[in-house]
Formats: sequence, structure tokens, C-alpha cells
Amino acid sequence: MQKLTNTVRDYAWGSPTGIPEILGREPDGTPAAELWIGAHPGAPSGVEDTDLREWIARDPHTRLGAGSVDVYGERLPFLLKILSARTALSIQAHPSRGQAQAGYAREDAAGVPVDAPHRNYRDTWHKPELIHALGDFDALCGFRPLPAIRATVERLRAAASPADRPLLEAWLTALTPSGGQDDEAVALRAATDLVLGRAAEYGPLADRLAALDLPGVGADHPCRQGSAVDPQDTLREVTADFPGDAGTLVALMLRRLRLRAGESLALDAGVLHAYLGGLGVEIMASSDNVLRGGLTSKHIDLAELDAVVVYDSVEPQRAAPDARGVVRGATDDFALQRIDSAADLPIARSGAAILLCTAGGFTVRSGEESTELAGGDSVFVGADEPLPHVTGTGQLFVATTGLPAPA
Repeated sequence: MQKLTNTVRDYAWGSPTGIPEILGREPDGTPAAELWIGAHPGAPSGVEDTDLREWIARDPHTRLGAGSVDVYGERLPFLLKILSARTALSIQAHPSRGQAQAGYAREDAAGVPVDAPHRNYRDTWHKPELIHALGDFDALCGFRPLPAIRATVERLRAAASPADRPLLEAWLTALTPSGGQDDEAVALRAATDLVLGRAAEYGPLADRLAALDLPGVGADHPCRQGSAVDPQDTLREVTADFPGDAGTLVALMLRRLRLRAGESLALDAGVLHAYLGGLGVEIMASSDNVLRGGLTSKHIDLAELDAVVVYDSVEPQRAAPDARGVVRGATDDFALQRIDSAADLPIARSGAAILLCTAGGFTVRSGEESTELAGGDSVFVGADEPLPHVTGTGQLFVATTGLPAPA
């Protein structure tokens, strides 16, 4: 077992309190957005005299397991994080593995440097994700049904100034089903392209719409379908942090979810999403491939986003734990087990594992070796090491590659 030292990322959207509280540190006002635990080259965890990425590279078949290397190469296929958001993250989607491989090769052939700000594909991997809420956690995930989006725009049009109505009429026209094949997908794509493609007009419009004094509506109103809150509340929240950003109107078209503590949300390739706020443990495939569509100052490539996004109104995938407390994402790149209380309990793992304590205290034993974990502590257990057993109470998370479902 290798005790890890991890990096806190200070992105501007981060909360100054959530991660320091887990780590037992006094908040100093600096945003603490993410704690990275893993071997991602952007901020690999420290171990012994080096970092986890280099340490794995010294003996990948032993430390990851031959089966993992055969599928994922000589790399830890997942990245574990604590995520603490004060404001919204960018609206984004991730490519499938095939799209990532093709996009990476295409940009390489075009001579785009891997670290160029306008590069879309920085590696050849997909990036499915799973977020497990440690408290109330708000997210936008996938598109709402077309009738709900239309009802929202119609409500705004009724209250908007005459000067703003032509833009809203154009938006409604894009959202109108034509009766053809893939009707919903065509309309959702057209509406997204309209708003983002004419950002100079729709960005300022979003600010004016957010300022409208609309009467509240009940949960049974047509515009509320697919949204845990009044969509106007979502618009006000995101425009307060991203004034003039047309992506705030895309946010109105997305499903608004509220996860409660202990609930999880899984995201596959092509799902347009944005986390709005809250504290959670996140696990994802280790990749940097992100296509953004708004709520950001970073590069937006609308054509490439169009090629990646799945334009449908399918319900988001809420991931329920199995009998062992294991939740799975949309792929086998990772699985996450939560343990609240244990007495010499064997963990569920496939290959290498990372154990992270977010509250309380646990003893981890692997063969004759043992270590203590308190809030914020983490440990890497190689595939060649004896199966770890844990004892303690609090919150312990075990990250590993995909696991077979229990019989």
C-alpha cells in the first residue's frame, strides 16, 4: 500500500470551504474546486520519492494487473476527485472512444499542438463520469422534453419586450418538430445551434430575460417538466455568474436535477451537462477530452460539439448501489464503492484500487501491512497486493476498474 499526497485545484468556480473541511484545514478564502487522486499527468498524486504516474510506469503489469494493461494500456484508467462547486462548471460533453481516436488523429494530422488552447482532443480516450453527492448537489444533465422547452420559451416570450420577441420566435421555430425522421434530435440540435451560433444576440438576451419579473409556477406547469426548480430560477442563477453568455439559454433546455446525499449520477459519452453547485466524490475515465458549449471563457467549437452531443431527451442515469455499496458508470473504466461502517470488510476491487476517506476514520489492512485513514487521506493498493480489508466508521470510497455484478 502506498499513502498518497494529492493536489487541490483552485479553479475559480470552486467553493473555498468544502474540500478544506474534509482535509481538516482552515479555509483561507481560496477556491478549492477539486482534489485530484490518481495518476493523471495534470496533477498526479505523490507517492514515495516520485508521483503515482511514474511509480506505476516502473512496473505497470504488476501494479495495475495484466488484464487492465491489456485493455487500458500502461495507465491508471480512472481519476478520482472530490469536487466542490460554488458556481456552475461549463456546459460540456465528452466523446466516445471512437470519436476521441478519430479526433485526436485528425488534429495531429493538421499539426495542432496537443497543448494548444483551441485543440479539442488531447488524448485518444473517452471520458464517462460518475458523481456521488456528499450533500445537496445540483446539476444540468441531458435535454428536457421538447414540449417543456417550448413552454419555457413561450412563457418568456409573453413577458419579453417587443424588441426581444423576434429572437424568441426564432428560438421557438427551431424547437418546432417538422414531422420528419429523428424529429426531436433535429429540433434540439437546431435550437442549440441557433442560440450558440448567434451568441452575440442571444447572450445579451439571456441577461434581459433573467431580469424579467415572472410570476412563479407550480411543479405541474408544462415548463417545469424535467426541472427540479422553476427554469427561470436556473436562468437567474447562471446569468448571475456568466452574464452575456448564450450558454445560459442552453441551460434552460437541459434537465435540472438535485441529488441528495448518497445519490449518484452516471454520464456517458455525448450527454450535454453542467454541474451547478455542491460537494461530491467524482470518478471518471482518465482523459482531457472536453467539448464545451457555454458558461466558460475557454474554447468552444460548435461544429465539433454538434458531432459529439446526443440530441435526445432520455432520462439521466441515476446509478443505484448494489448490495456491496458499489455504483457503476456507463463503462467498465471504473467502479466506486462507498463504505460507511465496516469490521474487517473485504473491499470490492478489480485490479488496482484507490481508497479515499472523506469522514471518520478507517484502518486498511492488506496482508501483514496496515494503515490508518482519516478525512482526506488516501492510499493506492496495487493489483499484486493482497485484497484489502477495512475497519471503521465514517465515509470511505474505493475506486477501481469495472466490477462484475454480484451473483
